[in-house]
Amino acid sequence: MNLTTLLNRLMRYIARRGLRDAAKLIPSENTMLDQPQAPVHLDPEHLQLHLFSANFPSQAEADAFCTAPRGTDQPSRLTQELDGAFIDEAEVEVVHGDIQSRLLEFLSGDEVDDVLLRLAGDDTLIIITENAFHDLPYTLDDTAHLTYLGHIVVPV
Repeated sequence: MNLTTLLNRLMRYIARRGLRDAAKLIPSENTMLDQPQAPVHLDPEHLQLHLFSANFPSQAEADAFCTAPRGTDQPSRLTQELDGAFIDEAEVEVVHGDIQSRLLEFLSGDEVDDVLLRLAGDDTLIIITENAFHDLPYTLDDTAHLTYLGHIVVPV
């Protein structure tokens, strides 16, 4: 691991965790909740989105990570890595490259800047809607390929 990669990972942790809980800045610490999160039920005008960042060489490779292989019963790599949740892949959006334009469609400029800061140089944003969990409890955390950026509530 080169120094640039190490510094990028450290900046992602700091941006994501903030300085409120210094213990969570330690990369070796597991940030997964002990208990699964209960499904969130908002009013019909709002939807909760869960954001993940990653690096993929192309949109096609990012899409392949988030969808099940055709002609097989195997789950997607996304579902395999996020093993604390059942994920309906139809409720997953992959944005590779021009992330800012997509975020500006439903977030304010300040909120977009916050998400871009938390991306810390990653080139892919994966958006999972609360509907993807089909009212089942879930746990979400960083994986080998994904960095969990947290959740946001947006108007529908």
